[in-house]
Parts: sequence; structure tokens; C-alpha cells
Amino acid sequence: MIKFNRKVILFISSLVFASTSVFAEDMIDYDGKPEQKIIYPVNGNSGFVFNKLKSVFPVKSQGYNTIVVDSSSMPSAAQIKQLQAYLNQGVTLIVDAKAGMGTAQAVAQKIAGFSVNSEAVMIKSSNGGYDVTPVSSNIYGSKAATTDSDSKVANTVDDVFGL
Repeated sequence: MIKFNRKVILFISSLVFASTSVFAEDMIDYDGKPEQKIIYPVNGNSGFVFNKLKSVFPVKSQGYNTIVVDSSSMPSAAQIKQLQAYLNQGVTLIVDAKAGMGTAQAVAQKIAGFSVNSEAVMIKSSNGGYDVTPVSSNIYGSKAATTDSDSKVANTVDDVFGL
């Protein structure tokens, strides 16, 4: 006859049932719609990313999870400091510009300390660092979005945001 301690039985049963349990946060309900964002423009609203996103996502001054920074003029030192704080709090920043302008790089450099060669730059805080995504205004992309003359890698607004 084998005797088991009550703690051993509880431990074994927790292992068996833990592997079959499904929690609500583990389930992904994908309906083909883009992830809902609430956007907020800073420093203007003339950029191509903002103009595309505002037709799909709500624009609000509270409860936003994405800030679109217009880079047609350099944000003030106070704005840059505040944007850095938002980025460190988990808010996604999109450094935007009019299509064809190269101003997003300089503004992203001021905010995050680095940049990529792109018309617009999306920056997210991630595991003590940053995830950076270049965004181009057209399917052929910028120089940073194409690897050679035969490939057409697109990081358009539609591709990046699943529109």
C-alpha cells in the first residue's frame, strides 16, 4: 500500500490541472481588425501617418496609447522631455512628417537618442530598450525600406498598423 502526503497530492494535482487550464488573458481573439489605438497629435498634425490613422482610429487628448509627433518643426526641449517620459511609460511614439521629408530622423534622434533612415519612425519601449519601426509613405518605401532593386519591402502605414 502506497501512502501519499496531502501536500504531495496537492502538488501533483496542481501540475496536472495547471497544464490544462486556460486563462482569459491567454486567449487571443483575432477578428482581422487592426489593434485599436487612440491617437493624440503633438507639435502639429500635418504628417502622412497621422492623416492616415485619424480616419481609422479615434483622436483624443485623454486615454491615448499612441502619440503622433509632427516633425515638420523641432519640438521644444520641454516637449522632448515629456515625450521621453511618455515613451518610458509605455506609450508608443510615432515621429511623423509630410511624405518625402527627412525631418523624422532628427526628431527621433532627440527623443530616443538614435534613429533610422525613414520618412516616419515608430518607437516603443521594450524590455529596457526600444523597438523601432520605419514607416514609409508609399509601397516602394524609402531607401531604408528596400534591400535591393528587385525586392519591394513595404513598411507603409497600412502594413505597420494592419489597416
